[in-house]
Amino acid sequence: MEKKMQRLRFSSSTFRNVAISSGSTEMVGRYGSAAAEFVKAYTGIDNETGVRLAKGLKRISEYKVSTKSSKDAANNIKQQAGFSAEVQTTAQTNAENIINGRAERVMRSDDHPDFGTNHPIYDHIEVDAHGVYIPGSGSQMKFVNDTEELLKNIAQGKGGGSNDKSRYLNAKLDLPSEQVAGAVKFCDERAKALREQADRLEALGKAELAAEKRAQAANYDTVKGNIRDSGLTTRQALFLRKHPELATAFNITRTSHRAGVRGAEIGALFGGAISAVTNVIAVHQGDKELEQAILDTVADTGKAAAAGYGTAFVGTAVKGVMQQSANATTRSLARTSLPSMVVTVCLEVGSAVRQYVRGEIDEVEFLETIGERGSGLLASGLFTAVGQVVIPIPVVGGAIGGMIGYTLSSMLYQDALAAFKDAREAHENYLEIKEYCEVARASLEGYRLEFRTRFVEWLDDGRAEIADSISSMDAAVLSGRIDDFAASANSLAALMGKTLQFVNRSQFDDFMTSDSALVL
Repeated sequence: MEKKMQRLRFSSSTFRNVAISSGSTEMVGRYGSAAAEFVKAYTGIDNETGVRLAKGLKRISEYKVSTKSSKDAANNIKQQAGFSAEVQTTAQTNAENIINGRAERVMRSDDHPDFGTNHPIYDHIEVDAHGVYIPGSGSQMKFVNDTEELLKNIAQGKGGGSNDKSRYLNAKLDLPSEQVAGAVKFCDERAKALREQADRLEALGKAELAAEKRAQAANYDTVKGNIRDSGLTTRQALFLRKHPELATAFNITRTSHRAGVRGAEIGALFGGAISAVTNVIAVHQGDKELEQAILDTVADTGKAAAAGYGTAFVGTAVKGVMQQSANATTRSLARTSLPSMVVTVCLEVGSAVRQYVRGEIDEVEFLETIGERGSGLLASGLFTAVGQVVIPIPVVGGAIGGMIGYTLSSMLYQDALAAFKDAREAHENYLEIKEYCEVARASLEGYRLEFRTRFVEWLDDGRAEIADSISSMDAAVLSGRIDDFAASANSLAALMGKTLQFVNRSQFDDFMTSDSALVL
């Protein structure tokens, strides 16, 4: 009974874990694809399309640095950090678009065939789902020490000095996070100062010069409207340049954590619902008190939330790495529900191993458990995909399909296992009965041989006497001597080990007039 209850608990927890992993499949798919963007940014290769990018974090980190002086080396590192920031921003923006279900993607202009290498205005562009450039989406990224000088060179053009950057005037300007507020404030102050200068010049009758100042002020307003937060600080850009592996691992971990939080919500939802139903039934049947059922439901919900977090966290990381693998088979597996099932498989197999080591189940039960869960999880993965297609609602379709697949598979597995057990038992019974029959047959053969031997001996020894008795009986019949016939018959009976009831005719006549019974 105790083992039966253990199996029931296994089934309940397994069903819960399958529901969580199935319900998380679509979400893990999105967050996993987002994580894959950071893998692509590191390697500089999109293994899904086979496209090699102009720059990757790993390659940038291998760029040479000047050895002339520490100042030159620092300047080289900062410039290269700007390239790393461009690559990181691309991955970061695309990851967010994938998570939010947007079809648009950001590209470095160097990686788009229509823009070529070192485009004079744009560092980044946006493309639609078909890879077509979206007009007006171009942007320039600037990670420089003197932001105010940069803004002047853009807004004032030739008036800002020899380093004219007015070509960036109508492009979105992505700056380090810590410089954004200062840049906006500077543009406001410069625009205000220029308009005040224009007013004074106009008062002096210098209308042409006043108009020039107002045009520059309008340029500052334009630049201010184009300023955007790149989502990176200068310090983060330098870290990307110096430690691309750690930065990539952090990006994947951060994305996985976000998925884990969502997975915990899904886990709490499904786990709490399943626990609530089972505990309500237990209370109704009198197996639990209401207070205990409430406590168990809360505990089960917490466990389910933890399982949901782990499923989504690990699934996202696994999906991200597999999706950008150089191996085509691995990339194909990344498109299945395998990543979201990884934790569930480990939990289920691990629990069976733990129970076996503790002696709570024997070898047969261990193999049966592994077999059932393996087939169940495989079917769950298949039905998750089917359920998501049939019911195209995130979480719901996959969860329903996964639970149905696991339930059907478990039922079929148990039936098949029972059939195999019956067949095995029938075969064992057949072998046992066959063994009994062989023993009985050998015994009967021995009895038959012994009987034959003794009968032949008896027949040989009494053959002459039997022949004489039969001849005497024939002669008595022919002559009509009844008493002689009776005497011969008694002799033959004696040879057979029998004694007849009547020795002569007189005894027979006496019997016929008496009430004695005839003995055959």
